[in-house]
Amino acid sequence: LLQTFVPSKYLQSKLTTLAEDIIMDDAALIEEGEIGIKCSGLTEEEILDACWMRGLPLGRFTNSSGSKLLDSAREEEVQMMRIILTNHLQMMQYAHRAVGNDAVMNSRSELVRDKALQLLILHLPAIRHQLMMQQKH
Repeated sequence: LLQTFVPSKYLQSKLTTLAEDIIMDDAALIEEGEIGIKCSGLTEEEILDACWMRGLPLGRFTNSSGSKLLDSAREEEVQMMRIILTNHLQMMQYAHRAVGNDAVMNSRSELVRDKALQLLILHLPAIRHQLMMQQKH
């Protein structure tokens, strides 16, 4: 239905741009050493944005009515998002190395152009969802 109203080239362009943005952001966070400090160098807003952009679980950061969680529960949720984002970055560090880059990742443009890495990034939310559904059964 969406394809009827929006040209497929436009959708493809937007998805490619999203994948490139995530790949670049992952590379920057890895390079800045966020894995070693478990993403503690990021603000609460940066953690929320990073998890949201990657399709990572946000927990109950805000409930369905949109009101904020209590401070203690909120901090717990932020800590969980830090752990989840750190795990994601560790996985991406291995993927980046598989593309042919060392730990310093001196060629981000090489990462961004890698179609397999783009596909992995775009499919990770669906893979995570499927794994969570399998665990529930």
